[in-house]
Amino acid sequence: MVPREHWILGDKIASRHVRLLDVPTPDALLTEMLREATEAAYDGGIRLIWRDSTDPDAQGFFRLEAFIPLSEQVFDQFFNGRSGYRAQYYLSPEEGILFNRDVIQGLREPLQVAYARQTLQVDLDLVLTSIDGPHSKVWVSGNPSTFNSAPENSLHPDRWVENNANLGCRAPLPDSPGLEFKGAFVHPVTRQFFVDELKLERACDLFSKGYS
Repeated sequence: MVPREHWILGDKIASRHVRLLDVPTPDALLTEMLREATEAAYDGGIRLIWRDSTDPDAQGFFRLEAFIPLSEQVFDQFFNGRSGYRAQYYLSPEEGILFNRDVIQGLREPLQVAYARQTLQVDLDLVLTSIDGPHSKVWVSGNPSTFNSAPENSLHPDRWVENNANLGCRAPLPDSPGLEFKGAFVHPVTRQFFVDELKLERACDLFSKGYS
């Protein structure tokens, strides 16, 4: 996890300092997030969408999207804490990529449970192809409005400050805390993947600015 002295928090979120600094290990935090995600799946709380691409270069491609509700504390620690998702990318792009991979692998089962409860007009095999595809990821729900409404300079580790990371230097906490899962865009016939070239720099963007 990021050392306490490097994970600098602003006065505007003083009430959240303890839980963002006194955090579980990354493995323990991931386990708790997945436990809540699994409970939400069995309770029918995970909403799925089979989304078609609006990119002119990716017509006919689709991906799975999902909203995964979490408790306020688990979400805050997972997304904004010094052992959580963005913290892993702060350590290095490689650490972030590996942690994201573990997150996606862990969400595979609850997303299948959600699919069984809310059957989409697409085969499970294609849904799993999107989940397992390159560049599947999670992020805060409601982006970018969630970031725009978060207090400025609420999270300002040195590198992000030095790189003028306006949005990255915020610790968003939605009214309805949760994560958005976005799978890889896949063509239902050819099973080819489409990856936006801009997204290829996501890990480096998160490392340097805390936002992508």
